[in-house]
Amino acid sequence: MAHRQGGYVDAEKITWRDTAALVALGQVDFAGIVHNHFNRHGVLTETDKWGMIPKEKPEYSTPQGMPLWAIEVYYKFLNCGFRLPVSAGSASGVMASPLGFNRVYVHLQGGFDYHKWCRALKAGRSFGTNGPMLFLTVQGYEPGDEIKLASGKANGARLKVHAEAYTSGDLDRLEIIWKGQIMKSLSAGAAAQSLVADFEADVGRSGWVAARAFERPSEAVRFAHTSPVYVKAPGDRGLVAEAARFFLRSIDREISFYDKLPTFRTEADRENMVTLFRRARGVYEGLARA
Repeated sequence: MAHRQGGYVDAEKITWRDTAALVALGQVDFAGIVHNHFNRHGVLTETDKWGMIPKEKPEYSTPQGMPLWAIEVYYKFLNCGFRLPVSAGSASGVMASPLGFNRVYVHLQGGFDYHKWCRALKAGRSFGTNGPMLFLTVQGYEPGDEIKLASGKANGARLKVHAEAYTSGDLDRLEIIWKGQIMKSLSAGAAAQSLVADFEADVGRSGWVAARAFERPSEAVRFAHTSPVYVKAPGDRGLVAEAARFFLRSIDREISFYDKLPTFRTEADRENMVTLFRRARGVYEGLARA
């Protein structure tokens, strides 16, 4: 209904259990990574009772692991070929996260305009943060852009990557990510309020580049993440089959859950829910075979 009225849909947390189905069916426009489980005084690590995807690794249940878990799920969506921009939000009032603590910045050309801002967020000109300011370009292109590698050069393309992180606190590290893997990491040896990465990377296939930055570990976890710059090589969709299989397992878990849930008002309501997930499952089945 929002889309039919020209609106947008934010996956307020990319880790909600229904997000896999909603993304597969084209019902999500932005991905919430920096969310209200992060506050100024700590991190809420409890997620099961809120209805989130189960964590795959024990460290994801620690304060420092919480952002890595959300980020890892986000990367799996990107590796399935879904172009999801980074978003963020405080959901103040539900948790002890004040307005503006978890926030998303959008790069606009020209002056501010509400509708222009929404369109730019949908286009991926964004980074989410509760601390560092973070900027990325790849070959001069910014997040949301696509770099098309020329035919015949797909096996030897060198792209210039530039990223900058700034904060009023103390930075711990700045990392550049290629298809979910760290391709460059800079650590702050001493107290530092800025880090700059400037390097060339060999890229010969389709994928995406993003940047993330973390402040030094403390009671609160402060981090930032950009939307990706996409790279397109001829004849390569850039898909990662294991990412699709991850969501197949997630979808199967949900179908089993709703098949047994006793609180539906009617069997028709149950069937509508299960049908939603089965439709999404078909999408991931196709991606896993690609």
